Amino acid sequence: MKNLLRLFLVLIIGTGLALAMIPRVSIVPIPEDSLNNGGVGNLVAGYDIDGDGNIEIYMVNDNWLDGPGEIVPRIYKLERPYGEEEFQVVWSANAQDFTPEIIQNTWPTLAVADLDGDGKMELIWGIVNWTTAGSPNPYRIWVYEHEGGESDNFGVQNPVTGKWEPNSVWTITDENNKNIRPISMKIADLNGDGKDQIILASRASGMRIIIASVDDIPDDGDFSETWTLDFSELELASYDADNKWDVAVTENSAYFFCEAKISKVTWDGSEYVYSSLDPLPGGISFDCAQAADINGDGNIEILAGEYLYGDATRNIWLLQESGDTLIRTPLFDLSVEDYLNGGRICGGAQGDIDNDGNIDFIFGSRFSGPPNGMIFRVEYQGSGDITDPSNWELTIADASDTSFAPGTSGFWNVIDVGNMDDDPEDEIIYSSSIPYAGASFPIVILDSNDYTVGVRNVLTPLSFELGQAYPNPFNPTTVIPFTLEKAGTVTLSVFNIKGQNVATLISREYTEAGKHNVMFDAGNLASGVYFYQLKVDNTMRAGKMTLNK
Repeated sequence: MKNLLRLFLVLIIGTGLALAMIPRVSIVPIPEDSLNNGGVGNLVAGYDIDGDGNIEIYMVNDNWLDGPGEIVPRIYKLERPYGEEEFQVVWSANAQDFTPEIIQNTWPTLAVADLDGDGKMELIWGIVNWTTAGSPNPYRIWVYEHEGGESDNFGVQNPVTGKWEPNSVWTITDENNKNIRPISMKIADLNGDGKDQIILASRASGMRIIIASVDDIPDDGDFSETWTLDFSELELASYDADNKWDVAVTENSAYFFCEAKISKVTWDGSEYVYSSLDPLPGGISFDCAQAADINGDGNIEILAGEYLYGDATRNIWLLQESGDTLIRTPLFDLSVEDYLNGGRICGGAQGDIDNDGNIDFIFGSRFSGPPNGMIFRVEYQGSGDITDPSNWELTIADASDTSFAPGTSGFWNVIDVGNMDDDPEDEIIYSSSIPYAGASFPIVILDSNDYTVGVRNVLTPLSFELGQAYPNPFNPTTVIPFTLEKAGTVTLSVFNIKGQNVATLISREYTEAGKHNVMFDAGNLASGVYFYQLKVDNTMRAGKMTLNK
């Protein structure tokens, strides 16, 4: 297995750096890799919960092929001692040490929070159910609370076995053989009572929308706590959506994504109110929706990407609350040949990887390229209208080697952003939830502050300018200007407000440096807002124009 891992590193690192926009500064092997060979289920990183000055990664394994090792749920704390390069396992737990019958399914959830507000952080682990005769209603929520101080330990240590067991567990339902599979989890105080809730999107019909709370996480794991299901779609007289694959939370609303509807659940001050919105054109958002106050105006916006089960668009969408609906703006279409090329957007996290005060939104992919395994960075540039794509930038943060065929090259949805060193910039931490050739991919850490010779830094992309189309508004023709500081491969496309490609003006043409003007004739299009998107090598920018007929 170790030799196979080394082969991975050669394939991923040795030949893939030509497309690594941000250097890979650390490759973290999977602990107990002969057992955990079904992928990385989830991870959170950049913490120092025990306050010892050492950076921590928390990781759970995944089950992709139902192998005997991967069906056993395991959780690990990895820590890198200050000044050293390698991470070490300093704490771990096996769910079967507490419940021998439990086995897991695919894509568990994981978060760090203080659910009971006692000042001790907890690991909240959502083990995806696999109901059996011996385990017809398994525990689906597992909470391990930090022991306190500089201890590495979480949970309650069994005095007989010495194994670490959870402080609290919960089945979510009292019914046996219910298929409940949370895939996306957010921790937030949706009802404003001062205590965090667990908000889950579930991809199975047993329960799709879950908002829950707990009154206490007992230090000694004595089961004295009370779990409450605050809301689920089972309370509704009728449910008009499907299985949920993502959730994003604003101030007092949660949005649950599927290909049929975006389900909105709002706390109105006295009760939860349910409503339905149209889905994204490209189908589901796969655990990648991210909420933040992007421009500092006090309003929470959402960025989300499309995975599958709709049309062929693969947009990064800006979603803004407006009354009972969401205003949708397509920022970038990633379906084009040099990006996803028929692939899918999945997984996401946010932080500030360049310490410029603007949020960097990171998205993963599946079946992208070639090259495969693209990790995308999307950033608002800090000024101007956030609905104008020209005020945003998209770059490729990383990509794996072209020698991986799309069908066998990972599912890069396991992503976090956190500060993994002693500089002020955040780092990107990612892995794959599915294995390759019988082994899990390692955890990769990207550091924008660590420059490598021959690797172009994402923070200094190829210099080019995309100007405002003129005239604007126009009827029916306008000119799109752009300037290249040096020659590059150019694609110039036009999209409608739904994110659908309506024209490709330049398609992957090698274009010389200098000023360029491209005429666009919209004689066959209806009046409305359109977006033009310029891609030069691995960097993309966009602009907005209005057709008035």
